[in-house]
Amino acid sequence: MANQAVTQASNYFDLQGLDQLRQKAQGNSKDSIREVANQFESMFATMLIKSMRQANEAFETDSPFNNKQTKFYTDMQDKQLALDISRHGSLGLADALVRQLDPSSIAVAKSVPMEQLNMPNNQQQQMIDLEKALPAVDLNKPDKMTSATLFAEQKKEPEFRDKKQPEFTDKKSFIDALLPYAKKAAQVLGISPAVLVAQSALETGWGKKIINTSDNQSSFNLFNIKANNSWQGDKVAKSSLEVEGGVGVKRRSNFRAYDSLAQSFDDYRDFITTNKRYQGALKQGKDAQGYIEELQQAGYATDPQYAEKIKKIMQNEEFQAVLAGGNFND
Repeated sequence: MANQAVTQASNYFDLQGLDQLRQKAQGNSKDSIREVANQFESMFATMLIKSMRQANEAFETDSPFNNKQTKFYTDMQDKQLALDISRHGSLGLADALVRQLDPSSIAVAKSVPMEQLNMPNNQQQQMIDLEKALPAVDLNKPDKMTSATLFAEQKKEPEFRDKKQPEFTDKKSFIDALLPYAKKAAQVLGISPAVLVAQSALETGWGKKIINTSDNQSSFNLFNIKANNSWQGDKVAKSSLEVEGGVGVKRRSNFRAYDSLAQSFDDYRDFITTNKRYQGALKQGKDAQGYIEELQQAGYATDPQYAEKIKKIMQNEEFQAVLAGGNFND
């Protein structure tokens, strides 16, 4: 701990204080050890300050204060500064000397009775018997849930409970999985749900070619909507074939990524309704063929056969049978 006491030699020119300090040191008094140590620390601090002054002499050559009088008063100031440093124990050298010369001065921590360690008004705590048998815990017992919480969990969409993409084993399973979402989106758009299922079937190869993310998870992008600068959600880079001037060109673009099939249909609905260029397609209403033709004319896809390919899927008798609730034979 730094010594805060003022030594006898509190000024560098205090010769009387230095003489008293010398007499104490000759008497080998323990009281003088601290004062001698502080004085030695002041000498060491004086050497440090002097070294720093000498290092800066090169910058004082052209200074108007570079004269004998200024150096005299600067030296006085430095010596007094060194004494002040030692008085406050700033360097810690005096403390180290005292510990070396008088080990008995080192403070030893006193033991504190256990009862004094307790907080005031703290009641005695009851000890727990670890040998006492604890009641058995039934690990198979279901968690307690309120009826409202359980109902909310059961009402959740399957995709939100489990974000894994459903496995489309055939075309019928693809239609059955997408049709409920297609009906919801089509109702808002005012179009036929069949065109949405057929469009997603063409875009994803009946669910077999949905774009995957970098960690090999499904992007759930059923309509291959690209992620432009306004898109704030997740995205994934993918190379795709674009038709430019009648020639197929391979381009690498960013596509939107979702957490579920439902999000894909919701974003498609918003994408169509918020883009003015697709207003002509929405005006076709339940005319599925007219809708997809207007969609292509508005530039949704670069493939010149885009509308014809989707219409071919919708016109397939087996496709229509599944939409009507029948069977689909691959």
